[in-house]
Amino acid sequence: MKNTRLQRLPLLAVVDRCLRWFGTPPSTTVNGAQRPQHPSTARRASAYTLIEVLAAASIISIGTTAMVSLSSTLMLQEELASRVSIARNYQENTVRLWQLGLSTVQITALMPSLTQNAILQQAIFTNPVLVENGLTTVNGVVMETALCTAIVNNSQNPAIKSAGASFTLTAYRPHLVTDLRTAPP
Repeated sequence: MKNTRLQRLPLLAVVDRCLRWFGTPPSTTVNGAQRPQHPSTARRASAYTLIEVLAAASIISIGTTAMVSLSSTLMLQEELASRVSIARNYQENTVRLWQLGLSTVQITALMPSLTQNAILQQAIFTNPVLVENGLTTVNGVVMETALCTAIVNNSQNPAIKSAGASFTLTAYRPHLVTDLRTAPP
């Protein structure tokens, strides 16, 4: 019967009853004798002051504000990390095609264009650039080198572009790839 009566009460009344039950001091002392109750202390123990309510509300509001701020910051960081991974993936695929022996013109024709792909358009600031640097010797082996640079869009609004960090990837391929080919007539 008690449960049905509590279900009919408004939520604030139930909370008030619970707080009063937890807030009342024990009615007996350690030796079991009844504790004398003064009328003013009994009335004061059964109610909450405005200061107590305001203090509890301010603590709850500070905690809620901190949680909202943290969650929005985490969402922005996750979005930026996603854009960086898309730019790095595009860059690595460009370099792999170059290492297979393709020219920069062939690579540009194979890789998706920023204007045709909405995801790339939001993640990358400008088209990644592959620049061949010439020959270098690494551990006695003649290697061709190239630099692939990509710039990430770090704007909070993906429709508006803002240049972010520039990532440069250095790639090497053996010079033998071009030496084994016969010279074109």
